[in-house]
Amino acid sequence: MGLFEKGRSGLWIGEEVIQQDGKPVPNQLVDESRYPNLVASTISLSKEDIDKFYRVFSKEAFWPTIFSFVDRAKFNHEDWEHYLMINKRFAERIAREADEEALVWIHEYNLWMVPSFLKTMRPDLKIGFFHHTAFPPADIFNIIPWRKEIIGSLLLCDFISFHIPRYVENFVDVIRSHTPFKVVKKVDVANQFLTYSCALGVDQMTKIIEVDGRQIRLGAQPVGVNRDHIEQILTDDKVKTEINALKENKAGSVITRIISIERLDYVKGPLEKIQAFGEFLAEYPEFRGKIELVNVCTPPSQGMTIYDEIRDQVNQAVGEINGKYATMNWTPIQYFYRALPFEEVVKHYALSDIAWITPLRDGLNLVAKEYIATHGVLETPGILVLSEFAGASVELPYAILTNPYDRKSMKDALLKALVMEPGEAQVRARRLYEHIEHYDIHYWGRDFVKELEKSGKAIVHEKK
Repeated sequence: MGLFEKGRSGLWIGEEVIQQDGKPVPNQLVDESRYPNLVASTISLSKEDIDKFYRVFSKEAFWPTIFSFVDRAKFNHEDWEHYLMINKRFAERIAREADEEALVWIHEYNLWMVPSFLKTMRPDLKIGFFHHTAFPPADIFNIIPWRKEIIGSLLLCDFISFHIPRYVENFVDVIRSHTPFKVVKKVDVANQFLTYSCALGVDQMTKIIEVDGRQIRLGAQPVGVNRDHIEQILTDDKVKTEINALKENKAGSVITRIISIERLDYVKGPLEKIQAFGEFLAEYPEFRGKIELVNVCTPPSQGMTIYDEIRDQVNQAVGEINGKYATMNWTPIQYFYRALPFEEVVKHYALSDIAWITPLRDGLNLVAKEYIATHGVLETPGILVLSEFAGASVELPYAILTNPYDRKSMKDALLKALVMEPGEAQVRARRLYEHIEHYDIHYWGRDFVKELEKSGKAIVHEKK
């Protein structure tokens, strides 16, 4: 919502559990002080509808497919019909509320089918779609039984955006397996992205395609962090006092603090990281009593039983490692299974020497960037160890990249962070901060809207 902080007008449409009296919630300002011209329009859904739409179908059918865990995917055609019904309700609300020729920004795979309904209802609207998740290659995406309907819906958008160029190219490959189209324009990836030195790099990206006489813009726009908000937290007198007191307590301690913050999800690789940490302590006994892993794991939404197994596995692994290595004065893993207020999360960032962010697939990009922002504001040398398969890996060349599928790579990356010279750590931290300071949440919002505004205009065909 940072796009609306400076007074830009807009309408935010989301869902909420239906009120007990059954009356719809009237439109109202989201936050008059922070977003003076942003109005919220909520769609009332029953708890059963929300559970079926989000916690069951989206998480069991689309989520594992998007992240290439196809063995976990479950496809239910009755749930698909329900998904269509919810998407249609969103489209109807947009059609009713949107001004003439308004810009419509749709977020996430939960609403893949909204464009198919909306374009018919309001052809005057300019539709943009942003994927907050990865987008899988064609051989993975095409296992979805409703792939043709989904791609047909997305191709009714005027602008479709993804985190990184690799996902743009995955999307183009999916289109290639569905319908004839023409590549109107390709571009070298921006200086914002790496190409050859990481697992997700590509050197060129498709920018404009033509399908059935319509031109559609494609883009790669990684979400940035709200650096200003983090700075506000860190400069608050109460927070500063608490952080300084905790640092004083740590003064003289030889323990290096490693932070890992994630939502409980097999995609985030929590078990793989814990197991790698256990092996690290076994192979490098000189670090016992000198490092601690602080693992904050946010529970999934209530009712999501698909994460029960990974929760139990992580609990068991943490217990085994602490049982084997803990002493009276030292516990190797501090495990917090609860959601923390963002202010508390920022304090954890500030007190940690290393962030170990190792999802198996894309994710935790904002956690990595928030950690960088925190240490940038404080001008302290926080070291980032990041999975090669996090989208942010193609943006952050000064992070230590690691392969979360390879225990040796995980242990080697952690060792490199632990023995890094202070001067090198300072330089890396500064370079990372310069990047996320420039490509912040405001840049992301402006860049998306600019691309959406450009869409639909006549463009001279260019050679590939």
